[in-house]
Amino acid sequence: MKNFFFITLFLGSFLNAQSYYKKISEKNINTERQTISKNFILDFLKKCEDKNYSKFENYNIAKKFEMFLDDKLENICKKNDEELGKIELLDFDSAHLNKYSINKDPFELFVFNAKTEKNPDLKYLSVWIYQDRNYLSGLVITKEKPFKSKK
Repeated sequence: MKNFFFITLFLGSFLNAQSYYKKISEKNINTERQTISKNFILDFLKKCEDKNYSKFENYNIAKKFEMFLDDKLENICKKNDEELGKIELLDFDSAHLNKYSINKDPFELFVFNAKTEKNPDLKYLSVWIYQDRNYLSGLVITKEKPFKSKK
C-alpha cells in the first residue's frame, strides 16, 4: 500500500533523497527543536481529535505551511480519522540535517515513532523545522522515514 501523506508539505522535492540528509548525533540534537516538534505533533493530533480546526498558537510556522494548514486542516483530520483511526505518537527516533540547506536556510527533520489504529504500516511521524527561529515547515506520516529512496 502506498504511503498516506498526513500533511503534504512544500519541501516535497527533498522527500525521496537520502543523500540530502545527514543524521545528527544524539549529543548534537537540539533539544528545543525536538521538543517543539513533538509538541506540534501532539497539538495537531489533539486538534483533530477535538475537531478544533483553529490556527495553531505558540508556534513559528512557515507561511506556506501555515496557509496549507489554514486551508486543509479540517479535511486532513477527517481523512486521517476515516483511513487511519486514532494516531498515537510513541517515542523519538532520530534527527537529520538537510545537507544542502546548510549554507542557505538550514532545516532539520525530526522523526518520531508512531502507530495508527487502522494502518500498522504507517509508523513514522516527521516534522521539518528551520534552525532560524524554529519555524515549522511540514508534517507527514509515512511507513518509511521520509528521506529514504523508494525501492
